[in-house]
Amino acid sequence: MTDIQAAPRNLFRLVYSSRFTGPERAMDETLRSVIAQSIQKNRMVDVTGFLLAGEGRFLQLLEGREDAVRETYDRIGKDSRHTDLVLIHEGAAERRLFRDWNMGQHRLGLADRALLTEAGLSVFEPAELDAEAAVNLLTVAGGRYLR
Repeated sequence: MTDIQAAPRNLFRLVYSSRFTGPERAMDETLRSVIAQSIQKNRMVDVTGFLLAGEGRFLQLLEGREDAVRETYDRIGKDSRHTDLVLIHEGAAERRLFRDWNMGQHRLGLADRALLTEAGLSVFEPAELDAEAAVNLLTVAGGRYLR
């Protein structure tokens, strides 16, 4: 669930996109594995966020203390399950958007066409989004799918 809450000092947000290195048919199993590992690791360092996946692409928002978010992003960058990381946004944040989610996620499907259209995309190409559009897409998706 997205939530507006006063942020702790030094709250930092990072948004990136990447491309899945495996075949599309393996993405669901990979996504389950990534989320299971992320929830455990993120809980220990108080990192929250949301991951959208589809069409062989990922779009992820991470938020927490700057050092924890940067360490998480560095670890992600070394993961061979994806490539072509594009940093879309990084900077201070006033509040957490995904306070209750160590890592929420959604796998885009046919029912999500309207969501992509609202973001100005005909296909899921998150590297083409600017920071505002990427955060908007993630928060709208999070509002719909995190319950």
